[in-house]
Amino acid sequence: MLRERNSALGDGKTVRLTRDQKHNILDVMAAEIYKHKAYPSTKQIGLAAEALVSKHPCLKENGSTKGYEGWLNSLRFKMGNYRTKLSKSGIRDVAVNAGKRSRTNPEGAASRASIKRPRRGEINFLPNYPHGERKQTLETQRLAMVEQFKRTSMERDMVSIHQHMQRTFALRREEIVNLAPPVVELKDRWPALFCEAQLYSEFHRITNLNLPSTFYASLDKYTPQLLQLYKKRKTGTFGQKMEAVMMAFEERDKNDICAARIAALAGLPHHLKEDSAEVFRNCKEDDLEAAQEGEVVLVAVVNQEEVLQVPFETQHVSIVLEDMVVMSHRSWTDSLVILFALVYALHLKYLDKLSAFFEFIQVILLDLDDGRKQLRPKLQALKNELE
Repeated sequence: MLRERNSALGDGKTVRLTRDQKHNILDVMAAEIYKHKAYPSTKQIGLAAEALVSKHPCLKENGSTKGYEGWLNSLRFKMGNYRTKLSKSGIRDVAVNAGKRSRTNPEGAASRASIKRPRRGEINFLPNYPHGERKQTLETQRLAMVEQFKRTSMERDMVSIHQHMQRTFALRREEIVNLAPPVVELKDRWPALFCEAQLYSEFHRITNLNLPSTFYASLDKYTPQLLQLYKKRKTGTFGQKMEAVMMAFEERDKNDICAARIAALAGLPHHLKEDSAEVFRNCKEDDLEAAQEGEVVLVAVVNQEEVLQVPFETQHVSIVLEDMVVMSHRSWTDSLVILFALVYALHLKYLDKLSAFFEFIQVILLDLDDGRKQLRPKLQALKNELE
């Protein structure tokens, strides 16, 4: 119908829609938007409205500055109604937010309080169960996966484990997002999540992104520019810490890409004026047990003379969550990538002390845009300097 109206009316002419016609257009648009994002931002809805009138000029609004402001407002309300409809049908990524305060439920939580929705570029935030599966059947598969982990690493059927983890993804996300169980409980119920290969597979299920390859490709792209920026920061407490990082890096082989990566990442919190001391710790083997305490910590065991320096050479690195070592690795940068994957897989919040650091990884290195209007000023400034 719209294609015919565009041709019949010619350039600059608009059509007057009936109520039912507009309702049908909004229904189709809401369904298409939902395929990409259940909770789109106003900016994203505006892009959809702009695309609508660009494709069908006969829908452009006369007297409107941009020609689609009315469509934007209508789509915002339509998306709310569409989510309500899907929620009543049991669609999990919107049903999780049902029961908020309304005329029929005056005692419920405020309508905008604690909304569970993708906030860090997640593609599969809270999926439905696979066709034909129920909670009981998925629980059976979870138990089969746990049984595999009672065997030695050589005896485990990794193909079977991967299939069970793939099939039980929706059950796992339901538990993690809705209940937020402690890490010790998650490690007991989902031991495969704390194996590097399965952790990266989980990150891919959530974001549709290969974390290690994307992370390192982007880091290698920006490392030379970051190191140049670090050399300019000389004043203040953070400037002194940055100078210590760069002095340690100057002693390394300039062709050592691993050293350059570590320097770029270790210096980033100082450039962003964040204190990383409580999260990124170096210690001797004898002091390891005391250092493995904290909400989110990377503890690098280094040689005695390197305890106060950048962890270029590590014996091993412990990844600590909620005062418990959950994983370990030989490389400091690989441990950081694992930590970032755990934040997504376990639906953890960014630490306040390093929130800009983790947002840099999310938005600039991985391009996992969460639909925000703009970055915080210091991140935007850094992004501009890197472009």
